[in-house]
Amino acid sequence: MATPPKSMERRVQRTHQLLRQAAITIMKEKGFMAMTIQDIADQANVNRGTFYAHYPDKYALLEELIHDQFQALLQHSLPPEPRWNKQTLHLLVKVVLEHFEDEYGQCDPAEVVDPLIERATKDALASLLLTWLQQEKNTGARWRVPIETIARVVSWTILGVAVHWYQEETRLSAEKVADDVLLIIMEGIAHLAPDTKLA
Repeated sequence: MATPPKSMERRVQRTHQLLRQAAITIMKEKGFMAMTIQDIADQANVNRGTFYAHYPDKYALLEELIHDQFQALLQHSLPPEPRWNKQTLHLLVKVVLEHFEDEYGQCDPAEVVDPLIERATKDALASLLLTWLQQEKNTGARWRVPIETIARVVSWTILGVAVHWYQEETRLSAEKVADDVLLIIMEGIAHLAPDTKLA
């Protein structure tokens, strides 16, 4: 299969970026739900067919924007070489809490938008945690369950707490929630409830 010329790749990337920037501009003006494909195409100065050559719909575009924004936030907020340890996990939980507060504050509350925010965040989070766990495994660490399961459970734990925390009327501080989540992740329920015998 022939590799596309560099000039074509650059043109595709440029159009891709124009569409993304156009969507951000329109969302700030009208909100996501009111934004149309035609709005995005007009703002980017392209036709509707060009939009559909890059994205199936505006929801796919929003999901990509959220995912990329979250990835950039993680790169900016976490240490240069993050690892599976208490300090980095604590920081990660705080970053996720603040990310949800920011994302939900910017987007229209809607049954379709909220799951997009959650899915884009969950995928990035699970991938990141799996990378950290793989690094530990490569140093000889032995886990009692598959690291894929650990990454999935921990990502859902952090995500579930973040969604619940944002929706509460009276919220604990992000610092306190991060402390509690970290304790559960690192020590487990059995250690936190000594009177409860788990069979």
